Amino acid sequence: MRCPKCGHTQASSEECEACGLIFAKYEAVQERKRKAAEEKANAKSSASGSGLKLSSVFVLVLVAVAATYYFTSGKSSQVPSTPVPLLADTETPPPPAPSNSPPAKIAKNASHATSHGASIADAGAATVSIETPFGTGSGFFIREEWIITNRHVIEVDSQKTAEMRIKYEKAKRYTDLEDQKLRGYRKRLRTVPKGPEKSQIIMIIEQKEEELAQALGKLQAIEEQLQRLEQPIGASDIKVILSDGSEHYANYMQMSDSYDLAILSLYANNHKILTRGRRPLSQGDKVYTIGSPVGLRQTVTAGIFSGYRKKRDSGQRMLQTDAPINPGNSGGPLIDEQGYVHGVNTSIIRGTEGIGFAIPIDAVFTEFPTLTQ
Repeated sequence: MRCPKCGHTQASSEECEACGLIFAKYEAVQERKRKAAEEKANAKSSASGSGLKLSSVFVLVLVAVAATYYFTSGKSSQVPSTPVPLLADTETPPPPAPSNSPPAKIAKNASHATSHGASIADAGAATVSIETPFGTGSGFFIREEWIITNRHVIEVDSQKTAEMRIKYEKAKRYTDLEDQKLRGYRKRLRTVPKGPEKSQIIMIIEQKEEELAQALGKLQAIEEQLQRLEQPIGASDIKVILSDGSEHYANYMQMSDSYDLAILSLYANNHKILTRGRRPLSQGDKVYTIGSPVGLRQTVTAGIFSGYRKKRDSGQRMLQTDAPINPGNSGGPLIDEQGYVHGVNTSIIRGTEGIGFAIPIDAVFTEFPTLTQ
């Protein structure tokens, strides 16, 4: 069956798979037009036999104009494969669509969502949130059971651990001094006779007891955080939250020795898989980041691709973008408008705005040959 509207060839004779034209309705409209044309031709033929040839030409022109108007005026209940202008207020609205066919406007919106919006949504469905005993981050499925993220998302930071140890030692020293001061006030209270001085010491003791309780609470929180940082982490300690909110724990993890990259193994359903970009990004291309900044899962931010840069310390090639990469975005994907992944969001330059970096996706497959097997 060949569609009389767009020329698409198919087996079905009910509805065009390309433009959505209902063949039965089209034939009914054309039949009505042919009958109307014949009636006009017969009327003119009875009035003047000499004008028969002219009438036939006129009828053919009329049919051609009517068919052109039918397909270009937007009065068909079906939506063409390419966008057309909306009907003007002065035009006659299209006939109601059959009960088994969606309205034209809905069909148009659905087509738009499939060609563009769904790609961003699919990328979001492939992105996950990652929680460890010491922090949070993001990641995304690059294969059915493999998740890409940053190494620093799941690896204990030795510098952060050392800083936390210093913070703990200072907090403990402070609470010890406060406890000593409090014991001194209590000892003095026993030697002071009743009067204003004794009442004042009692008030000081109450205040110091409250301050010491607060200091001990902070010390305990710091100590617990330090213990989490110093404790070796395994795959089963890494929680992975899918886009549907379901929570899982990783089965396996592997870290890169060269890049800020890591992979996690997780067997789960209800997720999408990202595909790496088909062509390199060009300066000025629109890009998007997806991640979980400050715990807001599935957050999408937009920007442009600024160019390729090399790290001064390692010479590694990086992708620069002004799309916001906030805490919690680390490990998430950098995608283009079609939903293809081009990089793994990894860092920003502190003290600046709009300068973020992602590791090229090709480095992922170079570092983890398992992904290509």
